[in-house]
Amino acid sequence: MSTTCCSATTEEPVPALVVLEEPATGCCSATEAPEAAKQEESSCCGTTEEAAPAKAEEPSGCCGPAAEPEPAQATGCCGPAKPEPVSCCGSAEQEVPADVRTGLSLHDAVAVLGGSVPQVTDPAPYVLPHWLEATEASLEGAKPWYTVADRGEGELAFLPGFLFDADPIVDADPRTYLGWQPKNGAVACCSATSCCDTTNDTVEALGTELFFPTLLLGSPLGYRSEASASVEDPLLVADLIDRIVPAAAEAGVRSIVAPWLHDSPYSEVLALALQAYGGDIAFHGENNLLDLQHDSYDAYLASLPARKRRRVKEDRDRAANSGTRIERKDRDELRPLVGRISELITQNRQKYGGGEDEAHIGALLSALVEGGADVRAYLAYKDDEVAAVSVTVLQGKRLFVKWAGFDYEALGERSGIYFEIVLDRPLRDAYAEGVTSIEAGPGADEAKRLRGFKPRQIRSAILVTDTELRPEVAKLHAAFGQARRDALGATTAEAPTTAIGRLKAKLLGGSAYAPIEPLQPEGGCCG
Repeated sequence: MSTTCCSATTEEPVPALVVLEEPATGCCSATEAPEAAKQEESSCCGTTEEAAPAKAEEPSGCCGPAAEPEPAQATGCCGPAKPEPVSCCGSAEQEVPADVRTGLSLHDAVAVLGGSVPQVTDPAPYVLPHWLEATEASLEGAKPWYTVADRGEGELAFLPGFLFDADPIVDADPRTYLGWQPKNGAVACCSATSCCDTTNDTVEALGTELFFPTLLLGSPLGYRSEASASVEDPLLVADLIDRIVPAAAEAGVRSIVAPWLHDSPYSEVLALALQAYGGDIAFHGENNLLDLQHDSYDAYLASLPARKRRRVKEDRDRAANSGTRIERKDRDELRPLVGRISELITQNRQKYGGGEDEAHIGALLSALVEGGADVRAYLAYKDDEVAAVSVTVLQGKRLFVKWAGFDYEALGERSGIYFEIVLDRPLRDAYAEGVTSIEAGPGADEAKRLRGFKPRQIRSAILVTDTELRPEVAKLHAAFGQARRDALGATTAEAPTTAIGRLKAKLLGGSAYAPIEPLQPEGGCCG
């Protein structure tokens, strides 16, 4: 089975409800302010004067009896101010606003980050400096736009971005995610279909000035709209969007697109934050992941149903009888092979209409080697010539299957080599090396699901600054997402019946529910 262009390649808690025993007449307290204080200028939740000490038998705190009176100080929203910020209903500190800088160069962003990209867990390798530097060097028209949030005490978040004035590769063009396709026939990575000819005409009629310049959030040649952070706090990621959107509008950006939001808490927050600013979210595709839960490859294979084990054996037998020799080469061993590897991968891309070219792939592969990444290639030799290749990258305990390329004239269409070098060899090595999960990317889904890989949704988000255009964009985006879902045979979940379920469905790109409305007006008691 052949691959598509980018194939060689997480339930959030229900928020607790606070039930007040009796109606509150002030910000967070049922007691009234002293009469004299009422004559003074009021603050958001009371007066700017010191409140009279509460009686011991009366509840004067936010959520219960007051503690011993503090020394006289100016009052805050929910009681006497303290040297350290306190929350309204407890001793926890309020969130410290992050210092967010956007529109940075890679050099400046890394300097602010202290020399390296923050990573509380293993990020995808496509957000690391050597990969991003190679993207800048090889992707024509891409202007760096990096964003960093610093909350202090080592709490950092980082989001790559690239600004395009016009005519980027198809994957970076916001019109692509509305069903538009350029006249050269190029399609978005792992695209199953364009919506229809009439959609192309509709998008063309809108013109380009409503979409460009466009800001792509993420790594365009890594197919990731992903932030990385030093703490497990997805809300820190929301601070990034709060700075990016107004800064982009001020700079004349007409659209912001995050095309590849993989399932993760960080990506869910990115999607929700863009939606809060008027963006639209839709289905884009499915990634394929496998958690390695067995002690060995043999134990894993034994866990598969008999029918699947038989298919795996048949694929391996075909590869063994293909007349090829398979070798694995790592890191520096790949230097003399970069040219041939890039050529094979490009041929595969061209076969399926992908936008990447040989210069992109060669630059990125070289950057992985030069940057010290744990990159390895599985090579199939036919008559001493490399006729097929699969490139993987190990990042921490996660293995990413990034590229594959084949000389079909030398191998034939059904040699079995694809399964051997893209799935089976990497899987056996992963078990031997203690890897915890493999990400095999979109495409060739049947072959991957046969081996136990599970689908994980990828969503796209698009935000246009022209508010009058947003309903049309949402309509076209939803139609394209549904067309892709239908073409890929992706499973459609049943409509949720709970309020939180509906909210989450809307976040994940569902179209059956009304837009999320704020739960309370802006400028409320303590916000």
